[in-house]
Amino acid sequence: MSVFAERTIGLFHALHPLDRVPRAGYLLRGVTEPESVSAHSHSLALLALLFLDEYPGRWNRETTLAMALVHDLAEAQLMDIPMPVADAHLRDVKRSAEQAIFEGLFAAFPPRYAELHAAFALAFTPEARLLRGLDKAQMMIKVMAYEAEGRGRLAEFWVNPSNFRDFDVPEVSDLFDTICRSADRARPI
Repeated sequence: MSVFAERTIGLFHALHPLDRVPRAGYLLRGVTEPESVSAHSHSLALLALLFLDEYPGRWNRETTLAMALVHDLAEAQLMDIPMPVADAHLRDVKRSAEQAIFEGLFAAFPPRYAELHAAFALAFTPEARLLRGLDKAQMMIKVMAYEAEGRGRLAEFWVNPSNFRDFDVPEVSDLFDTICRSADRARPI
C-alpha cells in the first residue's frame, strides 16, 4: 500500500464521526434527527457550486469548492458547538482549537488545506466571505425546511441578525432577502 493511500485511509477514519455529529443548534431547539455536519458540508458545497455557475468568474472555483468541503472537518473531534454559546464565550478559543485540530488531521497533507481552513475562519478572502455568508444562508434554508415539517422551536433563528450576515457579498444578501420573503419573515437588522 502506498504512503498516500495509508494517510488517506487514516484521515477518512478520523473524519468518519462527522456522519453522526448532529448540528447542535437544531438539536437544542427540538429538531429530532437534524442534519449532520457532513450533510451540512455537502449542502454548502452544492450551494457554492450553484453560485459559482450563476456568477462565473466572480470567485475562484477550485478554492471555493475546496474550502466548502473542508470548512467543518475539525468538528469530527470538537463536535458542533452552537453559535450563540460559541460566539458569546468561546469565539477565539474555538477558532484556535478548530485550526489546531484541523492542522493535526491534515498534518500528512499539503499545507494548502490548513490555509483554506484558516481563510474560511477569518473570512479574509473573497471566497471565504462568500462561503461564510452561504454557510448562514444554508442554515436558514434548512430552518425553513424544518419549520415546513413542523420540527423544532426555531423562531429565534429569524430574529438573530448574525444569522443573516452576508459578509458584504451582494449576491448572498439577495439570497437572504429571498429566503425571508419565501418564509414571510422580516430580515432582522
